[in-house]
Amino acid sequence: MISLQRMLGLFMLMLLHGAPITPGTMTTLPATAKPKLVTFPLELNPPRVVVRYGDSVSVNCSTSSTDHEGMGWEATFGGTDSKKNVSIVTWTVDNLTDWTIEPICYMTLIDGKQPSKVLPVILYKTPDSVSISVLRHSGPMVEGTEYQLQCDIQNMAPLQNLVVKWYKGNEPLDKLTYSNVSKTPVDMSPTLMISPSRHDDGAQYRCRAELDLGPEGPQPHPTVTSEPLSITVHYAPEFLPGNDTVEVSAGSDVSLDCSAEGNPPPELRWTNNTAEGNANEATVGRLRTLYISRVTANATYNCTVTNGLGSITKQIHVLVDVPPQQHPTMFSTAPSTPGTMTTLPATAKPKVVTFPLELKPPRVVVRYGDSVSVNCSTSYTDHEGMGWEATIGGTGFEQDVNIVTWTVDNLTDWTIEPKCYVTLIDNEQPSKVLPVILYKTPDRVSISVLRHSGPMVEGTEYQLQCDIQNMAPQQNLVVKWYKGNEPLDKLTYSNVSKTPVDVSPTLMISPSRHDDGAQYRCRAELDLGPEGPQPHPTVTSEPLSITVHYKPVIECPSQYSVVENSTLDRIPCTFNGNPPPNVVWYQESRQVNASTPLARTDFGQYVITITNDIGSTSSTVHITVEYAPKFKCTNQYKVKENENHNLSVTCTVDGNPSSKITWLKGQQEVDIHQSLTRGNRGAYTLVTNNTHGKATHNLFIDVLYAPEFLLGNDTVEVSAGSDVSLNCSAEGNPPPELRWTNNDAHNVKSSTEGRQRTIRITKATSTNAGIYICTATNRVGTATRTTTVTMKGGFTSIILTIVFVFLVILLIVFPIVFFMCKKRQGFYDFIPVNQPNGVPLMPLPTTGVGNHDPEGYPMKV
Repeated sequence: MISLQRMLGLFMLMLLHGAPITPGTMTTLPATAKPKLVTFPLELNPPRVVVRYGDSVSVNCSTSSTDHEGMGWEATFGGTDSKKNVSIVTWTVDNLTDWTIEPICYMTLIDGKQPSKVLPVILYKTPDSVSISVLRHSGPMVEGTEYQLQCDIQNMAPLQNLVVKWYKGNEPLDKLTYSNVSKTPVDMSPTLMISPSRHDDGAQYRCRAELDLGPEGPQPHPTVTSEPLSITVHYAPEFLPGNDTVEVSAGSDVSLDCSAEGNPPPELRWTNNTAEGNANEATVGRLRTLYISRVTANATYNCTVTNGLGSITKQIHVLVDVPPQQHPTMFSTAPSTPGTMTTLPATAKPKVVTFPLELKPPRVVVRYGDSVSVNCSTSYTDHEGMGWEATIGGTGFEQDVNIVTWTVDNLTDWTIEPKCYVTLIDNEQPSKVLPVILYKTPDRVSISVLRHSGPMVEGTEYQLQCDIQNMAPQQNLVVKWYKGNEPLDKLTYSNVSKTPVDVSPTLMISPSRHDDGAQYRCRAELDLGPEGPQPHPTVTSEPLSITVHYKPVIECPSQYSVVENSTLDRIPCTFNGNPPPNVVWYQESRQVNASTPLARTDFGQYVITITNDIGSTSSTVHITVEYAPKFKCTNQYKVKENENHNLSVTCTVDGNPSSKITWLKGQQEVDIHQSLTRGNRGAYTLVTNNTHGKATHNLFIDVLYAPEFLLGNDTVEVSAGSDVSLNCSAEGNPPPELRWTNNDAHNVKSSTEGRQRTIRITKATSTNAGIYICTATNRVGTATRTTTVTMKGGFTSIILTIVFVFLVILLIVFPIVFFMCKKRQGFYDFIPVNQPNGVPLMPLPTTGVGNHDPEGYPMKV
């Protein structure tokens, strides 16, 4: 009966394979069956951190894998050693101050792989101070002029999370973010261009630095706001609404009002050279009133308003209403009531008659200090006279002329407005103003970097400023920016300023590494229109050369093969950085000397790290060290004949790349079989080569085999009293030791010569008859050879021959008889011939000692 243990074993095999297993076969899964891959991720909790500079931080790294050799943290601060038999490690720093820290949690698997995960860390710092100012200006601003506000944000990080917001009062004006990355603290000076109006007088501007650190950062966002900047805006005068025509009865009193606003407050002045009657002026606040008594004729009064930014004139016409019965030139004799004022209806308008005045040229563009001449002519002959009114070059009232000339030899009045007029016989005085553009090219144009000196950093914003000194007029100025010969920007001005000004336009740049050594220029160009000089007057700054510092970049092959004794610094890694980076190589977190020759055992994974003041970059290279082949082999190898050898283990080649061994015997290439014969014995030359060299080795293979006699058994017949020699020689490896037996007689002597052992019988007698046995022995085996010595004609020889034949027959027959007898022995069940059906004999006991199967089955003995 089969044991329960065997049945269970067979049953389990059938369940596993679904079919009986034939010994010597192998069950294979289908090719489509793929092994299940199980990954054990590293989990960081929290997955990223936002830490204020100097605060503490703690992060756990865990894994669900239990089949690893250890795990730990690599970090400049708070790193841990590799810990075994743990599933969680903690990175902790009490006072985090490393701006560029990148903690790495790693786990070493049993196959040598090392998965890892980098913890994103944002270390932030709010600004030490935030302040707002006006660049290159102090005091009141002028309406319509562009000014540049600057927000100075000192010592904050990181730049990419900074949001700068501008406000006027509580009104948001602008928002600025930064795309360039800087983990370390920086000073920033963003700017805002404003062109204030009179309504902005007294306005307060503020800038706010805000750190938007994402959902992991503090809420609300850390914020620092500047103190408010209050501005004063000066603007030219402007008339307030009022009537420009007043109608009165002849002889009545009238009051004319003139009101205007401006900053600084303007001065008001009334003028009229032909006014009749008494006129008195009075000022109340911004209102300047002219009181005129007993008006008798039509008149025009000029109200001129002036402050430091300009002068304007307004004309108010007084029309006298004459009764129909009176002569048009006579006034009513009825006295007017003192203190009363007669006003014509608002619909009454004076008749306007135009007489063309022609200026030639109609407008002039003059360089400051140059001469100018313009003719004013009219085709009307019925006039009392004409002339020029001007601060410089004005003419007297000239009669009986149709042309007058305005001439200045050295024009230096920036606000000059020459006016040509003609006086008609009804005292109307039409006029025409000559547009004059007085210009001056800048004394100097220069370019600089605001609030910065030295090299720039890639990706950081900088403000270039173009200082244009003492030029006019501003509204005709065009500022052009260039990088090399490439135009970058163009700026024009809408505000009007006739007098020379200093302007300082700016340009924001964010240089890249490709801009290192670039030259920036700014150009001040006066576009004075078609009447101005062509080409336009231009002054260009000297070039500003910039140096750009940038984080190093590296390109390395992921895998590279080197020759033994080469050095790491010869690996074709290209890197670039400014300042030039420092290069360090690491192997398994251990710094290595890049100029040290590499041995053949120095293969593996290396990390090259390049660092400068801006940052660091790393690249991983798997290095294979190649070298010429070298044999690891003995000089002699011994093996028994027809036994499997282990030459593939005994003789190996150490080289990279690997190479094949060629076997030579003599000069002939041979194949070495798994088992050798004595014919394979001999000297061999082993040859191998790879791309780095060739190696040879001499090996002697000694094939060992048991002794073999050169001749078989022999019978020697000798006569009594004669001498005889019995020779025994055998070959074997190692050479066998030969020994004769039955040579104890006194007349028997043995000797050895080469591989032959000889016994010599002198004067043989009957006692020397018999069987002599030669035995050959070495480490592999033993062989025997017999020589029968008989005496010629003696009875002894016959007897010995019979004995020898009998022994031979006995040696042959005895094993056959023994085997046949052995075959008939054992335990049997006997069934009688006449045994009744259903009556079995009693079985033999199954507990026999020493000759029964353990399962109870009888076996033959």
